[in-house]
Amino acid sequence: MNIKKTIFATLLAGVAVGASAQDTPKTEYVFQPHWYVQAQAGGQYTLGEISMGKLLSPNAQIGVGYNFDKLFGARFVVNGWQSKGGSEIQGNTYKWKYNYFSPVIDLTFNVSNFIAGVNPNRLVDVSAFIGGGVTVAMSNDDAVDVNSELLSAYGPVPVASREASQYLRYLWDGTKAYGVGRMGLQADFKATKKLSVGLEVAANFTSDKYNSKKSGNADWYFNALVGVKYNIGETYKENKIEPVAPKVIYRDRIVEKVVEKPVEVVSKAVAEPMRIDIFFNLAGFKLLNSEAQKVEQVAKYLQKNPNAKVTITGLADKGTGTDKINIPLSQKRADLVKNTLINKYGIAADRITAVGKGSSEQPFDVPELNRVSICVAE
Repeated sequence: MNIKKTIFATLLAGVAVGASAQDTPKTEYVFQPHWYVQAQAGGQYTLGEISMGKLLSPNAQIGVGYNFDKLFGARFVVNGWQSKGGSEIQGNTYKWKYNYFSPVIDLTFNVSNFIAGVNPNRLVDVSAFIGGGVTVAMSNDDAVDVNSELLSAYGPVPVASREASQYLRYLWDGTKAYGVGRMGLQADFKATKKLSVGLEVAANFTSDKYNSKKSGNADWYFNALVGVKYNIGETYKENKIEPVAPKVIYRDRIVEKVVEKPVEVVSKAVAEPMRIDIFFNLAGFKLLNSEAQKVEQVAKYLQKNPNAKVTITGLADKGTGTDKINIPLSQKRADLVKNTLINKYGIAADRITAVGKGSSEQPFDVPELNRVSICVAE
């Protein structure tokens, strides 16, 4: 007698396929354009032919600036106080001092933000600057007196002699204005949210006539300053990136088996595709501790389902880089996950496809979440 039995089995499979962020919210610091004021004081060395110690003089600087974004800014400063000059003629040393002030405009570049991104908790910020303006020189009475001494002691300037450049052949009096260019570095040490203590060094070059001597090249003076900077208004905002809750999809499967004879029936669960999102820091392609367990989840899925394969799509945030930067960065993110699966978990390379798509796809509304490798296994 034929026995007909109908066996009904219902299997419930829940698979997490959503984007899983870190266990705790991330903090993203967003730069805010702002003004600042500076006051500095220190010393100056005016390049010359006598010993350095005899050419040191006091220097001061005040300024106001504006940071347009996290990298670029501009400032207007007035630098000045005193410069010195000197000559060595027939074993005798002559020196003189004079005053100046120099209004200049500098373009600034934040090196720390370029390398490591915006971080208001960083102890030191390093910036570079380049600029230009005018040096207004005055009070050159010492040089006039020295020139009188030289004429009295040695007569007219011996133009053809080896010491000709030591004489004051470009002697000036009154007030003179010369163009000036400069470049330098500054380091700001954070004291409070708005106040920092800074160290600045600058190299300045101006007319050959500045120190009253004719040398055939630009005259240089160098400044080393310490001071304070006060930021006006907010310098950054904090964005909290909340963890993205996983989406769980429940699927009901009804398996029907009709047989003519009593047999032992084995019901097998059908493996559902799995998606895991592995996030990275700004410009980063190193596996974060909080994301390592996600790679392990992918590995366990592939180990449990030997016929499954995984596609890893590396992406980058299009708001923080160009295609030239983002395409190779996204590929590195995809390759990192691939190599971890191969080297740490023993997954065969032919089961893994890793591709970097730069910022051509932006699956998340929050830009920071697009710094990601999306793993789809099935």
